[in-house]
Amino acid sequence: MKTEVIIKKGKELTQKEINLMDNARIADYGENTKMFKKDEQKSIFFFVKSEGQIVSFGMLKPIKMTYLGKKYNLLGIGNILSIKKGKGFGKILIHSMIEYLKMKGKTGLGFCGKSNVLFYKKAGFETRNKFSFRFVLKNPWTGKITPDDENCTGIYSNGRDDFIKKVISTKSVGYYWVPRMECPHW
Repeated sequence: MKTEVIIKKGKELTQKEINLMDNARIADYGENTKMFKKDEQKSIFFFVKSEGQIVSFGMLKPIKMTYLGKKYNLLGIGNILSIKKGKGFGKILIHSMIEYLKMKGKTGLGFCGKSNVLFYKKAGFETRNKFSFRFVLKNPWTGKITPDDENCTGIYSNGRDDFIKKVISTKSVGYYWVPRMECPHW
């Protein structure tokens, strides 16, 4: 079975690709989790294709984080979904994302529920239990802080900045802002 990985910026997405991701997320999660093309212009999308069809996708979203007074540019790991499950397409996707992060020297950080931790670990991400409470959504205009109330497991790939290593070695909180977000996840 021939597979390939396509990597493209959000501004290059076709309406067909956006619709496919929206429909797959709604089918999988049973709710409206539609993407907004204008909000993801700079995000990097990964598509695994098999026999010419998209079978898995995910994205890396630029996130500006302030931690201990220093600014970091991370890539938020998000929108991971395999349309065809149990065929290894998710693992191919994760390997491609990790390879990209390492090639760019960037830290990738995302969050997942308990039921997905083993998959991400086997696929190659490092994991850290109860990690999401260490990252807080902070509105730069109002100062309003929205902490994570789910306390999810972190999935990550540490970059040249050693950001994750720094976070693990302290008890401090990192602050970030992503417009149009109601909860502290990207």
